[in-house]
Amino acid sequence: MSHEHLGCACCNLPHLPAWTAGLLPDTAAGGELDAAFQQAYSRHARTLAPQATIFHNGVIHTMASGGSKRVEAVGIAGGTIMATGTLHDVRQAMQAHALREVDLDGRTLLPGFVEPHMHVLPSALYRSWLPLTPFQQPPRQQELDPEYSFHSISRQIGKALDQPDTLPKDKGGKPWVLGFGVDPSLMLDWEDITVTQLDPLSSTVPILLMNSSGHLAYLNTAALNAAGITDTPSGVLTEINIAKALQAAPQPRLLEFVASLKQVLDNASAMGLTTVFDAGLGATEHPQLEIGLLKLAALLGPVRIGAALFTKPEEQALDEWLQHYTPDLDSHGDQRFSIKAIKLIADGSNQGLTGYQNEPYACAHEHSVPGVPDTGLSNYPVTSVFTSMLDKAVGHGWPVLVHANGDKAVDYVLDSYRQVLTPRPGILSEEEAQKRRQLRLRVEHASLLDDAAIDKMAELQLNPSFLIGHVGYWGHTFQRTIFGQERVQMLDRCQSALNAGMRISLHSDHFVSPLGPLRMMEQAVFRTMEAAPGKEVLNQDECLSRMAALRAVTLDAAWHCHLDHLVGSLEAGKRADLVILAQDPLDESVRKLRDIAVEETWLAGVKVHGNNKSSGAMAQ
Repeated sequence: MSHEHLGCACCNLPHLPAWTAGLLPDTAAGGELDAAFQQAYSRHARTLAPQATIFHNGVIHTMASGGSKRVEAVGIAGGTIMATGTLHDVRQAMQAHALREVDLDGRTLLPGFVEPHMHVLPSALYRSWLPLTPFQQPPRQQELDPEYSFHSISRQIGKALDQPDTLPKDKGGKPWVLGFGVDPSLMLDWEDITVTQLDPLSSTVPILLMNSSGHLAYLNTAALNAAGITDTPSGVLTEINIAKALQAAPQPRLLEFVASLKQVLDNASAMGLTTVFDAGLGATEHPQLEIGLLKLAALLGPVRIGAALFTKPEEQALDEWLQHYTPDLDSHGDQRFSIKAIKLIADGSNQGLTGYQNEPYACAHEHSVPGVPDTGLSNYPVTSVFTSMLDKAVGHGWPVLVHANGDKAVDYVLDSYRQVLTPRPGILSEEEAQKRRQLRLRVEHASLLDDAAIDKMAELQLNPSFLIGHVGYWGHTFQRTIFGQERVQMLDRCQSALNAGMRISLHSDHFVSPLGPLRMMEQAVFRTMEAAPGKEVLNQDECLSRMAALRAVTLDAAWHCHLDHLVGSLEAGKRADLVILAQDPLDESVRKLRDIAVEETWLAGVKVHGNNKSSGAMAQ
């Protein structure tokens, strides 16, 4: 299979350069980018001065690095946490400040949640497309749609076609239907989508639907013709042809894109997130402009943003990053944006049937991807290239995030990590090897892990970040169709990783699964297969405690992102990034954690989301 590189949406889309070609160059002239952001963010957190505040009379979990404590009060001033402890002690510590006191009235105060792996720019780009995901629309957007099918998405496409004036137009003024998030693996009946299914919907209006995995697209004949694609009559496209199709499709406009970017980050704030980590920045030919977009979004918006630099499977691509950037591992003060790591991609998506496996997919005789073997595909046919790039990145002091879904991909990734982290006489000293291991090197998704893989990861001091939606949303189809009963037991082994001494985090890979740290906690604690008729549990032994799950979306997620010295816990000296919840997620009587209301979100001592309940009163 010919491709630039393989990856799911978590890899920031191999065709993103083509998609944004019409957007990014236009932003360079005349301060247009700044103007667009000022228009979108006419009022933002940086215009508000943080007030000195004491929170009390509620449930307050510090999630402190030395062990979480439940305290009576937290005091903040100047955007910084000043004191935690008894109300008396906090009042004493805050005597120098003219302050207000906020009565939590029994609500729960926590450190702001941290999303350690999402994709901000692709999420914004897709925001204007027709949502054809297997998830319900707000307010139930974290729930699977029980009626999801090709028939249901056809109805949505039909409604869009009935309103041609509202459809996006290409450069020639021709309307298109652009849809994202299509996932045959979660349909009531898995139906492989081709021109046979799409052409009856329209023979004249081009239809382009993006698979939720991010590296497959489905086109009707009109779209194939508009893009000049003649070598893929099925209409099922992979990377290179997707790029060609998107060049012909309608391009996003700057103001619309910035507004969509704001919506993505506002939604994150509404979920209680105060920090998000973009795990694949710089995929276009204009990385400086991408970085500029996120810097402005972080400066003006309601969340901090960290990032890893997306790297194609070519040493030259890595060399470009190493030449022009260094990792900022010591973000200071109220720094809102920082580049932390290099991102490498070992394989594709398990639900997209491109994750690299030791055994054929159980459904290979029924479902496949054009040009992809029944064991999926490695992004590095010559694994020595991957090893060399990994060695070069960590040798330059860069933390690395390696996407690895299939068990064979995990095998070669861990073997490469072993090679670059093991002392070699005359090449790598014991001291240097240990310094490398302390970079908090990550394995992203780490979807299928056997005992040997877990032991090796622990030995090498690697850190898995789990896309826990694989269990909650896809667990049933993995068990029933894709892997089978035996191999699915290797999926997202969170508790085993903790037992082995590793620090883990939970992530959404948004837009692959919805944002929602409380939902991720719930899926890690209960491991319920939500698409299964009986809502069975997938591998009970891997269920996390509530406290462990909460750490995985607060302190340990911040630690994975080299931000724990600033955020992730309520400790004196850290930034006053807070979330106020209607209920305590550690309360054993609360089972539907995703339904806990996020009442307020505070960034650096300023409320950026929520009601006016915390207006408080000035202390006398």
